[in-house]
Amino acid sequence: MNINYISRNVGIALVLNAAFMFLSVVVSLCYGMDEAFSPLFLSGVITLAAGSFPLVFVRTSGTVTMKEGFFTIVLTWLLVCVFGALPYILWGGDFAVIDCWFESVSGYTTTGCTALSDVEALPHSLLFWRSSTHYLGGLGVVVFMILVLPNARSTFGLRLSSLEMGSLSKQNYKFKVMETAKIIIIVYIGLTVLQTICLVLAGMNFFDALNHSMSIAATGGFSTKNNSAAAFGSPAVEIIMIVFMYLSGLHFGLIYVCFHTKSLRMFKDPIIKFYSLVLVGSIAITTFSLLSGGTEKNFLTALRHSAFMNVSAASTTGFANAETVHWPVAALLIFFYLAFQGACSGSTTGGVKVDRICVSFSSLKARLRRNLHLNAVIKPRIGSRVLSGEMIGETNLYLVFFTSIIFVGAILLSATGLDLKTSVTTSLACTANTGLTFGSISSFGNYDSFPVVSKIIFTIEMFLGRLEIYPVLAFFVIKRWK
Repeated sequence: MNINYISRNVGIALVLNAAFMFLSVVVSLCYGMDEAFSPLFLSGVITLAAGSFPLVFVRTSGTVTMKEGFFTIVLTWLLVCVFGALPYILWGGDFAVIDCWFESVSGYTTTGCTALSDVEALPHSLLFWRSSTHYLGGLGVVVFMILVLPNARSTFGLRLSSLEMGSLSKQNYKFKVMETAKIIIIVYIGLTVLQTICLVLAGMNFFDALNHSMSIAATGGFSTKNNSAAAFGSPAVEIIMIVFMYLSGLHFGLIYVCFHTKSLRMFKDPIIKFYSLVLVGSIAITTFSLLSGGTEKNFLTALRHSAFMNVSAASTTGFANAETVHWPVAALLIFFYLAFQGACSGSTTGGVKVDRICVSFSSLKARLRRNLHLNAVIKPRIGSRVLSGEMIGETNLYLVFFTSIIFVGAILLSATGLDLKTSVTTSLACTANTGLTFGSISSFGNYDSFPVVSKIIFTIEMFLGRLEIYPVLAFFVIKRWK
């Protein structure tokens, strides 16, 4: 095991986190040195020291294998979550230690669940730090690392990016590793800046606009308000958020090509077509169910709530503009499916990714056609791309793994005393990294009252969902590798 490479690369990730901690300190100064100044400054110093040590004292040497790739990814995520919890621990307030860990993991994995009963009680600088954990985690700490690694053009850099982004998202990028990372960064920051400007023009103050833009670009869900998007009571703000939640769920490579070529050709992509049609159909069904069930009386209000909640669930952002406690079962089942499906690979979304759903449907369609035409050579394809048997096998295996984790998690959660509905929906919310639940805590609720054991289960599911299962599983069986 090449410990030198692992420690140096994890060190870079910690230094990046320290930079955002010091940026949060600047926010504290802007708001009159609020009470989170010292916790954030001390956390930044500790994190910077821990990250700088291997960069200063450890030399790079030797070759790098897949073992180092897996170890780097898993250890990076674990350690940034540990150090990311320091500001909450040192600040204290309503945070117990387990809540600090829960909030940190939820932030970095862009799940968006919170253990806070009163988010608005946090100082501005700590609110900004919460959004920063989304921003770092949404893009992936390892993707940030690719830009600064001296060997990013090597096989190691390629393997890291493949492990972090997943094989499906990697396929659609026609660029080398460094170019891919730069494209992701450009689109990511571009969406954030553009959305912040739009929200400010819609009447939101700059601080709230920036924090919500960071959360949406990361498809996270941390808000500066207890009632999420509903606290602003502005249709204009909600429309802007809907548009950017949708865009943040699209393939970043295709968005880049769209702006670079000044063309809307990306909407001809079969996966984006499928994703968009599913959203349109879900919004229509939800709107109808709200009106027919008597939950909403006004068509425009029903459409507004339906569109926002469906796009939020599909992009796994997790923001809410309506209380879903009394919504029809049909609408909640649609949310459940959308959260499971997620948006497009190559973005910051959670869920299984709509790409895998398309691959699975395509293989099923080809299988049915072969049953009808026994002598025909029928290959599953998406658009003009023929799907290999290996890809179909990996996709279906991943769907089985993902579903199994949700239901095993639900069983374990029910053993802690949670009811069936809450167990299943919270298990899905954490594994799919969406944060939206439809049980006892509803769309505006929090995880403060859950038992400690439940919160530990939630964080494990968040990790598995964010790292797409395989790196985490491989990490625990590496000793068996030759």
